[in-house]
Amino acid sequence: MQYFLLTIFLLGAGAWLGLQLRWFARLRIPPSLTTGIALLGFFSLVPDAKEGAYFAHLKVLPSEFIALVFACFFIRRDEPGQRSQHTTLQVLAQMSFVWVAVMGQVLIAIVATLLIVAPIWNFPLSFAALLETGFAGGHGTAVAIGPLLVQNGLPAGLELGLMSATIGLVLGIAGGIWFARRSTPSAVLSKPNSVEVAQADLDLNSLIISLALIAAAYGIGIFLKGLTEHELMPRLDTQQRLRNFNLPLFAYTLVGGITVKLFCRLLGQERFIDNNAVTLLGDFFLEILILAGIAIIDIRLIATGLIPLLLLSALGFWWNVFCHVKLRHRMLPMSYSNELGLINFGMLNGTSAIGLMLAKMVDPHFKTPAVRVFAESSALTQPFIAGGLLTLLTPYILMNFSAVFSVSLYSGLLVLWLLIGMSAAKRITKQAATQSQE
Repeated sequence: MQYFLLTIFLLGAGAWLGLQLRWFARLRIPPSLTTGIALLGFFSLVPDAKEGAYFAHLKVLPSEFIALVFACFFIRRDEPGQRSQHTTLQVLAQMSFVWVAVMGQVLIAIVATLLIVAPIWNFPLSFAALLETGFAGGHGTAVAIGPLLVQNGLPAGLELGLMSATIGLVLGIAGGIWFARRSTPSAVLSKPNSVEVAQADLDLNSLIISLALIAAAYGIGIFLKGLTEHELMPRLDTQQRLRNFNLPLFAYTLVGGITVKLFCRLLGQERFIDNNAVTLLGDFFLEILILAGIAIIDIRLIATGLIPLLLLSALGFWWNVFCHVKLRHRMLPMSYSNELGLINFGMLNGTSAIGLMLAKMVDPHFKTPAVRVFAESSALTQPFIAGGLLTLLTPYILMNFSAVFSVSLYSGLLVLWLLIGMSAAKRITKQAATQSQE
């Protein structure tokens, strides 16, 4: 317990320091990142400290807290009457754009790994998963997918994934601010009250109930993991290929979160799910996760793959720039395309928080529906990509299936969503033209 309290104290100290430094707060750099880097520097300069009990405590935290984060994902209840000033068609267009952008990241990484990284540096094809892991996924995804990368031929998967996320965060902030300062707000804004920033109204009971629900989802996850690995898989595992397929606990706690939400709905008790409390607790768990994940990095392992990782990062960044500058206008023809594009740019290079910061630079009061559309589409995309199940399966797919199959799979998904998105964009443009004539 004393070590966990020490971790919270250090995280709080990092948050306090961030509030004292205005540019830290303005850029929304999370305290977990600064505190984790500080601890990483300490353990790198004093390597003997890695033999102590506190470092051993930090090594345990990522796997546990990523399970808690995923348990929070689907516990939150649906808010009634959220749609205003936008349509399902616009949400579909946004969702298609994100799928195309993320699948493009994966495809570029696969091709670059096949043609350059593998022949020169002799890395396995699973190395290609690092680009989406760090850029569209972020630090939390890097911690989550680290063990899966290790299982699929990349011993430095955790370290390289966190490094990829850090590079993406820096590029997202720098490039996003450049775009935001050179863009103009949308000419057509929705009514001032169309987007309201949710204010947390928490009390002790809501926090306790939310913790209980998260604990229930975590417990269900543990039960499902034990049932799958000790009862079902031994009976189904007749192929050697399945022996490398081992889902971590967080994949099961995500299912646990869905189960808890459905159970509350069936009992008519969904009103006791406090979205503000669940979100706040999920964010807290994520901060602990990122801090511990960065603090336990082995710098020596990063050095072995830094140059090819920088190559993937450069290619991924330019792809994101292309999506923002060119593809956005074709797939997101809404009046608030600029604000929505900035949110996407921040998310694709770093985190959604960076995207919201960029959008706020051109739309300080969030008067456009961009935030709502992004949030509603994220609920449909994040379970699968940018840190979802498909992201987690990517190292396994790359290592256990042929390169032709992998390229075909991600190319097919890209083309499919591109066609869906272009079709939605045409209908949005036609609707806008009809409304302007009325």
